[in-house]
Amino acid sequence: MSDAAATTGFGNQVTYAGMDTLDSSARKAFEGAQGKRVDWSRVYSNYEEAAKHTAYASANKVPLFPTARPAPVDRNLRIEHLAAALANGVPRDEVVTMIDDGVLRRTGVDIRGRFFENSEKFGVRVPVSGYFSPELTLFVCKLMLKGARVVPITEHGEEPVPYGVTVVAPFADQALNALQITEGIARLGRQFLTPAQRARYDQMRSAAITERNEAIPPELDPTNEYASFLQSPMSLRDLLRDSYPRPRQGEEVRDDFVARLEPDLVALDGFAGMAWVGGGGAIGDFGNNTRDWMLLEAFIKGGKPVIGICYGSIALAQVKDSLTDAYLLQGHFATGHGEADNYTENTATMNPDGTYNPSVSGAAPINLSDMLKQAIGPEQGGYVTELGQAPMAVLSGGAIITGNTVEDGDSAADLLLAVKLGGLKGDYFIAGDGRGRVLTKDDPAVERIARW
Repeated sequence: MSDAAATTGFGNQVTYAGMDTLDSSARKAFEGAQGKRVDWSRVYSNYEEAAKHTAYASANKVPLFPTARPAPVDRNLRIEHLAAALANGVPRDEVVTMIDDGVLRRTGVDIRGRFFENSEKFGVRVPVSGYFSPELTLFVCKLMLKGARVVPITEHGEEPVPYGVTVVAPFADQALNALQITEGIARLGRQFLTPAQRARYDQMRSAAITERNEAIPPELDPTNEYASFLQSPMSLRDLLRDSYPRPRQGEEVRDDFVARLEPDLVALDGFAGMAWVGGGGAIGDFGNNTRDWMLLEAFIKGGKPVIGICYGSIALAQVKDSLTDAYLLQGHFATGHGEADNYTENTATMNPDGTYNPSVSGAAPINLSDMLKQAIGPEQGGYVTELGQAPMAVLSGGAIITGNTVEDGDSAADLLLAVKLGGLKGDYFIAGDGRGRVLTKDDPAVERIARW
């Protein structure tokens, strides 16, 4: 079996006598129901038969690599080279050349010698309750090095807490060490820490040494020019003082609501684009955040680029048109934290003091890929994935950019640079092998929600 492993519906990798017949019966039951309730008694004669078929179908559900890959994999994106260069203080001109070469290789767009020269400002929505630093660091650095001003935005303007500042391994540390990502990206993430975050990191490290804990993080590098990025975020609630009127406010509130919201939305024209970075904190901070929805609606309709990275795409999956209530992702292509990567154990939420609370079930509370498919719909566009684990980023309609997983702030930044500095338009896909291609609805990487 190749890396492009079969997904459900493309043949069973493990099977038993009579499974194909039950597969056919189950599919016919869904088709015959035409969106109504399925009569499972027409498929299974008893519970034992249903249990066995369920177990085997589950074993075939998720795409897998031919052999286990317990360590980080070099997936040909060369992000380790760039991250290490930034962490090591390689001269700016050399790093810019690396960025330009990466954009050209991935998108075919030449942005060499092109920079943001008109004080272009990009916002980055950062969850307060924890983000994965790799989704932020390379995205921010690439825009900064090409001349953009990048502004962090949190809900109240408070300093965010990144995942990875404790010494609990493996889950808690994976954003700032090399258990999941490369060492260069981990070093760059450690350099992005603010003074308060660095102090907490050192405190936890000292405690681990005292306790002779095996999971002792490395020493922090000296502060670099990026370390202050997260110290003074803007407040989302200052940018947008309101979102939707609440019924209990009464009819008289509508005029006042418009009087507040319209100037706030007009003032946001000062941003050239906006990104939502992921991590588990994005689920809580961006989920059902009506201010994020309002900002996204104005940006999407106004043609400004919006970017969702990993779980940051939850904001894009939920936003609707205020007039028709239709999803604004309808008919688009998008990606996000995939089903094959969904956390099934050891998931936790972070407290402001840097401690963790394991979630009750140990799993992420949403299935983002299904949410995105629902918002996109069954006709055009689609959810884009290749094996689930592969890093990738997608451009849709020339202005909606989404990244799949941890490292994809890097590839999302390349698409944004190609759009803003090189004029890339339409639908485009940076695949897991580091190569890019124009996306069409029949691309093998595209999945849609099933509608029988």
